[in-house]
Amino acid sequence: MRHAGDGEPADLLLSAVRTYWGERHGGARYVVAEAHGQDIRVVARTLMVAKAVCGLLSARLVVLAEPEWKRLAEAFGSTGDARPEAPPAAVVTSRVEAAEVRDVPVVHVHGTGGLRAYTLFPDQGPVSYQDEMPARVGEFFERHVWPRRQAIRPSAERAAWRSKSGYQIRTETERRQLRYYGCARLGLDPDRATITVFGHEPGDRELFEAAAEYAAGNESANWLFLDPVGHDRPRIRSVTGSLSANILWSLTDVGVTFGDSDLPAYGIPVIQAGWSEGGACGATHVVRSPAELGRLLDAAIGRHAKGDSILGPEQRERARLWLWLRRCGADVPTQLLPHWAHGDDYARALAVSLAYAERDGDPLYTAVRRMWDRREPVLTRFDFHDLDVAFTSEGSPR
Repeated sequence: MRHAGDGEPADLLLSAVRTYWGERHGGARYVVAEAHGQDIRVVARTLMVAKAVCGLLSARLVVLAEPEWKRLAEAFGSTGDARPEAPPAAVVTSRVEAAEVRDVPVVHVHGTGGLRAYTLFPDQGPVSYQDEMPARVGEFFERHVWPRRQAIRPSAERAAWRSKSGYQIRTETERRQLRYYGCARLGLDPDRATITVFGHEPGDRELFEAAAEYAAGNESANWLFLDPVGHDRPRIRSVTGSLSANILWSLTDVGVTFGDSDLPAYGIPVIQAGWSEGGACGATHVVRSPAELGRLLDAAIGRHAKGDSILGPEQRERARLWLWLRRCGADVPTQLLPHWAHGDDYARALAVSLAYAERDGDPLYTAVRRMWDRREPVLTRFDFHDLDVAFTSEGSPR
């Protein structure tokens, strides 16, 4: 599954791509597809979205990828891997450099699900993905998702239930019982708040170290770190890979994360000490400095001591709606690409899809065109601008 090398699945795939998808556009405009990695699922998504953008803009396809993908890129109609002097009409990539300032549209294709992508349109001048994307996704959320929360709620509840990552606790009584068991196992005081600091990336080092320093000087809470921490204190535990989701989530009264987290959707407040596309949707408490992190930790521990939480009902609902948008509303089902969950037979499944599915009317092309025409920051499976969109009693669009 990793890559399309030699053998029957690769030959079938290349033949299907050449026959139905290998046309080349002429002209000076071009779209760059940056297809990184060794996973055919990532590369196929990137190339297919780039082809859709090429069709919209009547532009050539230029693919930048590892050598093993050269045959597949050429089958998709790539005109080479050398960038012309003029800037591209768009960049489609599986790996975005968040801090890089760009003056062309950037489509960031995500893994998992059917098809997911975020797009940054620099209509007001050069911008960086890191600085602009959360605000634009947040604006989309406030305009199109939050006002429809009552209609979407049943689907959001179902999406949250299906996305529990192995967490099987059904009631607060079960959670309390497992929490007491976990505290006894780790030698922690169950009457104190337990703060779990989740894994971080190298770029999050400053705030991770700030959390570790705070924990070292705080005796009013228990602390769990999923990454190694240098402090040796009675209330600090490094639990990298040693706890199941059931125990970890049951122990956690407050989470400190460095990106998106679904925990608030399940009633666990999160202090987000890092960046994510949905950071402005109101699901987490976002902090940008050690001082902000310390103030929020003070508030969270103090509220817990009084039997309260920094997670309010509205924030929990926002978290469930953001989870629904990521996993449902912004997950486009398409016959052209097999689902991410396909296993070792992905190359053959992709070959069959490309050989027999027609692009006319396929949701991939419809969604890309809608996103491009509307300058929307996220690919969606239906048109949020259509005020006549109705939802079924289960919260799904008709």
